[in-house]
Amino acid sequence: MRVAINLSFLLPGVVGGSEEYSVRLLRAVLEHHPDIDLEVVAHDALFEGHPALAANGSRVAGPVGFRPYRVVAESVLVPRFTRAADLTHHFGGRLPARATSPSVVTIHDIQPLDLPQNFSSTKAAFLRRSLPKTARRADLICTPTRWVAERVVERLGVPDDRVRVIGPAVGRRPVASERDAIASIVGDRPVVLFPAITHPHKNHRLLIDAMARVHRDRPDALLVLTGGAGLAAADVAADIDRVDPDGAFIRHLGRIEENLLMGLLADADVVAYPSTYEGFGLPVLEAMQAGTPVLAADAACLPEVVGDAGLLLPADDAERWAIEIITLLDDADRRARLAAAGSVRATEWAGEEASDRLVDAWRDVVS
Repeated sequence: MRVAINLSFLLPGVVGGSEEYSVRLLRAVLEHHPDIDLEVVAHDALFEGHPALAANGSRVAGPVGFRPYRVVAESVLVPRFTRAADLTHHFGGRLPARATSPSVVTIHDIQPLDLPQNFSSTKAAFLRRSLPKTARRADLICTPTRWVAERVVERLGVPDDRVRVIGPAVGRRPVASERDAIASIVGDRPVVLFPAITHPHKNHRLLIDAMARVHRDRPDALLVLTGGAGLAAADVAADIDRVDPDGAFIRHLGRIEENLLMGLLADADVVAYPSTYEGFGLPVLEAMQAGTPVLAADAACLPEVVGDAGLLLPADDAERWAIEIITLLDDADRRARLAAAGSVRATEWAGEEASDRLVDAWRDVVS
């Protein structure tokens, strides 16, 4: 089976979790399904950032830069490269205006409909129009979680049998590498890690306020924030300055190299994830895979991902988060139990099984 993959929307470091979701799944297909002939349509920048895709017969197409130009170019260029395929899978959440059939689309979430305030008015209006059109035209819609699938069925009117849940493929197990770099950041202090771009729904303020309370009981504890600058970057900086003007217990590193992030995930005492809206929440899975205890908000898809392998807390109760963080930092046995449970749960998204689910979906559409 020849499958064309449209990643022309993807500029590395810009689109967040959907980049890792898409690339890891495709790498798993290449590893476990050599009978599938993949042709990836993407920008040079993608292949520079993910050479494993370029090394497997991928093709580069499309311009970079001005987004409206990319949108138009996608409709012109992608069909040229996909017309000979048995199927085209669009990982960008929507179908181009012109697209070959049959078509599969991955909708990572419907945030443009649920939280339009997180987008420019132009982008929100564009996605409000294109998402319903995509829902009508696609032969199959894939979502990373059942929660997103239910939102697609409810908000876009897609029949349940035309939606398939295809979770991510976990990558390599995070290990505590980059020891010198980590030591220069955290020393030997207990670490609470929150890896997330500074968008409003990530809910940084709750965790910052919780750590101000933690600091009174555990002055040695350190909150480490990673991730690029989002729409709430200025607000997050102001909140940090409000509760920790001297930098005593919060370090905001911004976007960092993958190896350093993986090392922090594996080395942290707790990964806290208070986000109020997620299509999957890949850092939560990475933390569980690394054997690091997880605290997550009881919101959106996070209960589905975490299950009973972590602690789920209200997304608006900073005092409760502070209490649970202090309790975990003080109780090594409890951390170990949560870590073990998380490691087991993470195996549900092993690469072979995840790629099997995706390939089965492709075969069903083609047949």
